[in-house]
Amino acid sequence: MASLLVLALAVAIVGCIWLARSINGAPVTRPRLERFARRHQLVITATNGNQVIRYLATTRRWRATGLAAGVLASIAGSVAHGVFQVYFLVLFAGWFAGALVAEVRLAPAPFGPRRAASLVPRQPGAYLPRTAWTLLPAAGAISLAVGAASAIGALAGRPVGLGAAPLFAVAMLVFVVVRVVQHRVLHRPQPVAEPDVLAADDAIRSRSLHVLAGGGTTLVLYCVLGQLAALSPALPETATGVIEVVTFLGIFAVPLLGWAVAVSPWPVRPSAGPASALPVNGTS
Repeated sequence: MASLLVLALAVAIVGCIWLARSINGAPVTRPRLERFARRHQLVITATNGNQVIRYLATTRRWRATGLAAGVLASIAGSVAHGVFQVYFLVLFAGWFAGALVAEVRLAPAPFGPRRAASLVPRQPGAYLPRTAWTLLPAAGAISLAVGAASAIGALAGRPVGLGAAPLFAVAMLVFVVVRVVQHRVLHRPQPVAEPDVLAADDAIRSRSLHVLAGGGTTLVLYCVLGQLAALSPALPETATGVIEVVTFLGIFAVPLLGWAVAVSPWPVRPSAGPASALPVNGTS
């Protein structure tokens, strides 16, 4: 049995490496480019086309790499316990970690011969709905509240599960990391360039913020579901029943919410063009 599990793990490793390399080497398809343009009402031109394609290729490469790493981590963890399983949450965490790396590595659009500073402050509402921007802080606040309830219960000698503290720590770590990357994306320098290049830059920024909001909220809320399950033994029987229902529904509702936020359309807002910028001394 053990040898079969090791063989299955080896096959999975080879398969994941092959799949990741195949995805990374494949060109960005026209339907994917059109879908991106449709979500942001963006006109793809000869000037901004490569800019969008580069973004789509970079995010796909890192997301595929993260997903492959999640598959391997999931299978390796299960094989270590004598079974062969793939856990959705580990897969999603790997995919989202890849998405975070992609956003950190993405460079702004090329600057022209002179640098410039926009006079228009960049606001989150220009790139995604206000509700989407507040989802992650709301999820973090829920995790904090459940974590406080678990701490109070543990101090009172109630039977709080051992997973309460680690899940709370993971939720807070995800919240902080995603929030930092969100602000990095929001305030990423934008050049003074042609209107179509600026429109593409705004569309890329918007799509990145949508994915970060949806993915980050999903991971934090999944941690909350685990926190609730750990807290459940310390609560009255009626509350335990409610938590069981919430946890069961949340397993399906949470990823659907994250997916809906990540893929939701958002028109490109008018960007600050050359007329709305001040030149800054120095060259690029």
